[in-house]
Amino acid sequence: MTGAIKTGTIMMRAGTLIPQSVRVEAETYSHDWGMLKDSDSNILDRNLRGAGWSFFFLAARIQAIAWGKRGETTVRRAMAHVLTKVKSSRFNCLEITEITTKRFLGLPYVRVSAHSRHIQNGPLLQSRAERSRAEMAAATAVG
Repeated sequence: MTGAIKTGTIMMRAGTLIPQSVRVEAETYSHDWGMLKDSDSNILDRNLRGAGWSFFFLAARIQAIAWGKRGETTVRRAMAHVLTKVKSSRFNCLEITEITTKRFLGLPYVRVSAHSRHIQNGPLLQSRAERSRAEMAAATAVG
């Protein structure tokens, strides 16, 4: 059973390469994604920079909603939509920035907002094609 998603949670795509000196503990959230335990983006960023790597934050907000009262099932449905959106851009991390419960015409829904994050070796953000090649290389190395 996975822990609860909350504001500040960092999700990491399975197979993401990180320096050996940086220790992260992830628990499986879905087939392709893990949820970092005790995630703190500032500490992770500091540790990655110390190893000469970068932890990019992308300003564009990603949002998704799921109809229903706030609960783990409804949040998971909204998260599935968010993870699908970030997967197509080939970024390897995601930070949850807001989870809200609202109503529309009396019907409750949950909105999850997040920002893409990306871990890579080097100070310049790779292009989408470069991220795709790096992802395939990592999958080959693991498989």
